[in-house]
Amino acid sequence: MIGEISVLSNQGVTTVEADQKKKARTVYLPPSFMEAKLLTGFDAATSGQGKNNPEPLLLRIQTPAVLPNDVKTNLAGCFVMAEAVGRLDKERADVRLVSLSCLSNEGKAIIDTQVKGFVTDSDSKVGLSGRVVSKMGAATARTIVAGFFGGMGDMLKASATTQSVSPLGATTTIDSSQIAKYGVGGGLSEGAQSLHDFYLSLARQATPVIEVGAAKQITVIVSEGKELEIREIENDEAL
Repeated sequence: MIGEISVLSNQGVTTVEADQKKKARTVYLPPSFMEAKLLTGFDAATSGQGKNNPEPLLLRIQTPAVLPNDVKTNLAGCFVMAEAVGRLDKERADVRLVSLSCLSNEGKAIIDTQVKGFVTDSDSKVGLSGRVVSKMGAATARTIVAGFFGGMGDMLKASATTQSVSPLGATTTIDSSQIAKYGVGGGLSEGAQSLHDFYLSLARQATPVIEVGAAKQITVIVSEGKELEIREIENDEAL
């Protein structure tokens, strides 16, 4: 049967011939597509840094793979590892396949190999549709508040000083009766500046993400044919 993963034994074959057969056990998977379910939800970052660190996700094949000329191969139950990056312009997450893993019902043969391909959503468009979530609003608001208190501190410092102009230039002196006010203004200004820098850095890092939930029904498309090597598991290795 096409696509079945099984282990065949022949008592009349020598050990050398058996080893050669084991090495030669491969199944060719041409470009194909199959229905799958997303088992893990994820938040795909849309920034440049997020594209260099894609989000991992796990897919489970639900139906036999459809090959060219209406041929089907039974890959139902196999797992597919993939990676996703966010696309803010499309409000979708682009998903690229990484590997395909299958195990026989008896647990005596396994397929674990890298594959190339992509994923389409229920609307048949490339990528997975999701919800754009921006978490920079709170950090931006805190940055504005910190800037406001910094300005208040500078104003207190300025009101506690006196500036005089002489032939030698401008001179700023602190009013002796306003030393406490000057100190409070200076402390408020320095502390607010530190908070402003911190929240500004946090706001720059909190770029929008594409939020995709689990249990989504999708289509996995293998874009490049691949030789799938079937590795037999010895009795002491069997699951």
